[in-house]
Amino acid sequence: MPNQIWKALKSANRGPEIIRCATETPQWAHISAAYLGLSGLQYPYLLRLRLGEPIRLEELTDLKTFWQVFLRRVYRVQAADRIILDVGANIGLFTLYAARRAPQARVFSFEPFPATFSRLLATVRDHHLDARVTCLNYAATGAGGVRVMRDGLVPSQRRTLASPSVNGIPGIQVLGKTLEAMLDENDLPRVDVLKMDIEGSEYEVLLSTSQKVLTRINRIALEYHGDSGPYSKQQLCDHLRQAGFVVTWNVCDALGYGVTEMILKN
Repeated sequence: MPNQIWKALKSANRGPEIIRCATETPQWAHISAAYLGLSGLQYPYLLRLRLGEPIRLEELTDLKTFWQVFLRRVYRVQAADRIILDVGANIGLFTLYAARRAPQARVFSFEPFPATFSRLLATVRDHHLDARVTCLNYAATGAGGVRVMRDGLVPSQRRTLASPSVNGIPGIQVLGKTLEAMLDENDLPRVDVLKMDIEGSEYEVLLSTSQKVLTRINRIALEYHGDSGPYSKQQLCDHLRQAGFVVTWNVCDALGYGVTEMILKN
């Protein structure tokens, strides 16, 4: 099986990812085969990193998130980073990755969905990060208030907030706060990295954030989800550019989904 895995990854130009996987976990062969679709994992699956630290995978999308964050490294973290915001923390895989990459950093992790928030707390506890990670159970929104988060038979990574203008949507009520409130309430005049993965809500959050507030952030690592009416990706890019951000890295698919990194110009 390892030879088959290596051939598949090499053909997809993913050699560095399999090397990182072997570095991160002794279960690299099983993890790689499952990610590539060559075999399956029986969930829940307990993944252990090289020092024995556990990561609890409940479904295939957890594995895909682990691969994207730890092995593809779609979000960049520097060792010198000191304040990191994980907005849309989900079960805490980026939180864990950031805490390992920047060992002196404080991480503030925001996750609104109750069951997923419980898993976030478990990740922080399992890795003994309670002193460095602050977990907050609310969503980032364009305006503060109670919102509805859709609850259905979808992976936790794909749950979305209903539009505030739509009534009667089934789901779970969650508290929403603006990015400015998130910074102010946690006494954060400056942020080194804002990672944001909030399933399309990035448009309402960032477009409603003033340029003055945005300049409190040095780098933005953003997953974006194509045009999301009434907003457009170009509109979002223009807003961030006017605040002083420049794109340093970007990857995008044909549907407009992608991940980008932007740095605030001095």
